Parts: sequence; C-alpha cells; structure tokens
Amino acid sequence: MFIQLPLKMGLREAVSFDTFVSPDTQTELALARFQTSLQKSRGETFYLQGPKGAGKTHLLQAACRLMSEQQQQSVYLPLADPELPLIADVLHGLEKTHLICLDDVEQVVGDADWDQALTRLLSRARSLGHSVVLSGEADLSQWPTQRSELSQSLMSVLPISIPALTDPRSLVQALQKQAGKLGFELPLDVGNYLVRQFSRDLQELMSVMKILEQASVMEKRRVTLPFVKQVLTESAPAKS
Repeated sequence: MFIQLPLKMGLREAVSFDTFVSPDTQTELALARFQTSLQKSRGETFYLQGPKGAGKTHLLQAACRLMSEQQQQSVYLPLADPELPLIADVLHGLEKTHLICLDDVEQVVGDADWDQALTRLLSRARSLGHSVVLSGEADLSQWPTQRSELSQSLMSVLPISIPALTDPRSLVQALQKQAGKLGFELPLDVGNYLVRQFSRDLQELMSVMKILEQASVMEKRRVTLPFVKQVLTESAPAKS
C-alpha cells in the first residue's frame, strides 16, 4: 500500500468516502466532484473548511485511501497534533507525492518558515500535476499570512465547505454505514440510543462503534440494544 505516514500515524480503519455521510445534497455533490478531481490528478489544491468535528480528517484520510486503491502515493500530516512537533522542512520534497493532505493547516500559517514552505509546495505540486488538500476552520481570507506569494497561491485554491453533522437521523445513518464497514449490523434502535444517550459528536460515536465491534466479536453476539447497554456500562470508568 503506497501511503507515507509520519511516525506511527496510520489511516483509521473503515475510513473512506463511502462511510462519510454528507449533511446536505450540496456537500454531497461537492465531494463527488472532489473525488473525481483527485482521480484525474490535475494539480489542483483544495481546502476543506468546516468546524471541529465536521469530518475533515475523515475526508483527508479517505482521499489517501482512494489514492492507495489506485496504486498512487499519498501523505497525510496532522499539523495540529502536539505529539508530532513538525517543522516547516517536513514539506520539502512532498510535491513528488501524488496527493498531499495537510490537516489543520491554518495552525501553522503566519509563521515565516511555514508560509514559505507552503508557497513552494503548492507551486511545485501544481507544476507536477499532483493534488494538495488542506483543511481548517477559518475562511482562507482570514488566514494570518504575511507573505504575498502565499496569498497569491491561495487564490487558486478550491474551497469546499464541510458543515458539521448534527441532525440525529444523519448521525445514525453515519453509524450504520460505519457498522457495515466493520462487519456488523447496527439496528435503528441502537443507533438512536447512542445518539440520544451517549453523544452527538461523530468522532466520539465512531470510537464507540469500534468498542462495540470488538465486544461483538469476542462475545460472538449480535449488536442489540441490551448488549450495547451492557458493553457501555462495563466500559465506563469506575466512579471514585
């Protein structure tokens, strides 16, 4: 699998475009065009903009998986991860990769070294016909860059708005898709219970899905509502 990942970082299991649920038709169409553009490798740069928890990391890693399925190289860098104290030099030479995904890129913009490295990367990747995908919360116009070269490069970036998935029905749909990828069926009553009683944060819910999948395999039981309540009760931290 032709994927370059820093240190121990890896693609999360079951992360793909198929397991991402778009909150509306407009986003769904935009992501469909996004996938098509990645497959054609036209040297375009995209910016996935949305609030925390909207699924931007999911989409970046899904893009890397898509490239892997096409036997093409990709790299994913989480620039806001405190466990990966990255420096601007990490971008050097990445333009040779078919797809470069930079998560939370706005966290480094405004630093002179990072601005210069980003400008160089965007220019060289474009000339080679390779794709770059950036993600962040703020609008591109609000980035604190002081370099006119980077501002000019950002003018050709294609923004894609990723709204947060907050509708309970859509959240349950996302969980059912995830369950299918993990190899088990999630009944509607279980999905409703998780969203209503546990969390409406999609990332937290996805972590719960992994716990349920492991428990189902170990106990050799179907994921029913009584079973889920039992598993989550046993998994909860003991009160002091």
